[in-house]
Formats: sequence, structure tokens, C-alpha cells
Amino acid sequence: MWGMTPLHNLNRSAKYEALGRPLKQTIPFVDLWKKGELVSPVIVPEDLRTEEFFLGDFGLAKKLSDSATQRGYQPSQYCSPERLHGKDPSFACVMWSYMVVFSVIYLGFVPFPTYLKEGVISAFVRCLGPLPEEWKGLCTDGLDSWYDQSTMPNPNQDLASTIAYFRPDADPIERQHVTSIMCKVFQYCPEKRLTAAQLLQDPSFRAIMEKYGC
Repeated sequence: MWGMTPLHNLNRSAKYEALGRPLKQTIPFVDLWKKGELVSPVIVPEDLRTEEFFLGDFGLAKKLSDSATQRGYQPSQYCSPERLHGKDPSFACVMWSYMVVFSVIYLGFVPFPTYLKEGVISAFVRCLGPLPEEWKGLCTDGLDSWYDQSTMPNPNQDLASTIAYFRPDADPIERQHVTSIMCKVFQYCPEKRLTAAQLLQDPSFRAIMEKYGC
């Protein structure tokens, strides 16, 4: 994330002048215990950006130069598996989360749902196969079966089957490209995931971007 000039020393009128007034809308059709509003995200003007950059992970943020990392909680369906095993955030975590967002846009569905009895990690194993054996014991309430290396992905719920089910309109070549992209990023070991630069140069990713005019 790009840094922003601090505005905490300004009064409300000055903040409105710098950023514009917040766009709000009453939350309709929901029985809330208290009235609430939807607030449009702020658009930061370019002249308020700084040359500091921050690594963010769903509510956590730190300067790229900081060695210490805050502990926190992320939406599990977007969270990389190593974060759910107590590992520190990294750019590789961002790539996993990005590919979940890509999947939601392309499939219209989160690839690793949280409604399973054992949660999102069971969805990982069902789709991608067993987690690294050396991670066993790092996750609270982890099941031994998650790390059993003899476990195989469910052939009816692996990435290729999921893509075919949710995108029956896509031709076989397109589905192969999307499967290749997801398989290269949905890697348990962070060091095996494509980086952002590698993804941008990946032939399958470039083919999908070209087809959809991105």
C-alpha cells in the first residue's frame, strides 16, 4: 500500500477539504440492533501520497523495512494456509489472497469455502491434497488427516473440476489456462508460488488477460 500524509492534526473541515466529504448510505432491508451506514471508500489524492510503502494483510499493516509483524486475524477464506499455521505474512501470502480474489471474479464462487465442518483447511485438503507434513501441530485443532501424505485431492472437487463446474461456458483451452494459473499460485509452500512479476509473464495468465481485454 502507498503511504499517505497524516491528517490527524487537521480539523474536520480541513479533512473534508483534502479528501471530500464521506459518501454514506443507510443500510437497507437488514434488521440491525442499531442503525448503520455504508460508507464509500476514500479516494486519496495523489498529492497526499508519500514515498513510504506498506505490506498489508487484511487489517494488518507494516512498513516494508519493519522486521516485527503484528499478530491478527484475517478472513479465513482469503487467507493463505501458512498464515493459518502461525507463519508471518509475506508477499507470497498476498499472491494466495490475490488468486482467491481472481477465482471469485472468474468463478463467481470462493474456491475454499468455510462452511465445511472442519473449516477452510479441510477445503484446502479436499481440493489441493495434504498439507506439508512438517506443519503438523502448528494449527490449533488441526486434524492428523490434513497432513497425511497418502491423502489425495477429491477428483470431483479439485481445481480442474471446480473450474469446469462453475464455468461450463469456457472452452477446454481456456479452462486449461485457468487451471494452470491457479495451480501455480495455490501452492502450500510460499517459496513455490509465482511472484507477481512471474504471474504477469506467465503465458496462461497473459492469454486469459488478453481474452478478457485486461
